[in-house]
Amino acid sequence: MQTDRLEEFIKNNREEFDNLEPSPEVWAKIASKSKRTKTVWLKHPIFKVAAILVLAVIFSVLMMNNDEFAINRNSVENIDPEMVELIEAEAYYAGQVSKKMEEIKKCYDTFPEIKDDVEADLNELQEMYNTLKTDLGENISKKEVIEAMIENNRHRLKMVDEVLEQINC
Repeated sequence: MQTDRLEEFIKNNREEFDNLEPSPEVWAKIASKSKRTKTVWLKHPIFKVAAILVLAVIFSVLMMNNDEFAINRNSVENIDPEMVELIEAEAYYAGQVSKKMEEIKKCYDTFPEIKDDVEADLNELQEMYNTLKTDLGENISKKEVIEAMIENNRHRLKMVDEVLEQINC
């Protein structure tokens, strides 16, 4: 039969078929390419929150320097100290929350149930902050609004501190 002859031919000439293996260099290239995984870090919601905070700080600085608000750029004493305090607080709290969220994210695999809760709480605080920012732009009780914005940042930091303390990861 024909299949028997083919099988016999393959058995007799096996060595000639096996000599076509890729070189070690080819395998090394394949291995190095397969180990690379592209991580998209901006898709994670906490980075979106951190980006919003950074943009809020930049926006605040730009608005303070805008001529529409009649701020004298040459005179430091004309800058509202409460606004300076707000900008400094935003920068500080955004940095602290971002660092602590990095630690919390490392624990998402161990405690997957906290991910949605933490992100929902942060988003809720961000929505409140955005409302306060709108109120600040409308110049409604400026001092109270600034204090509420700083307090919002404190709550955000306190929340991530409590989560870190609870999970002990």
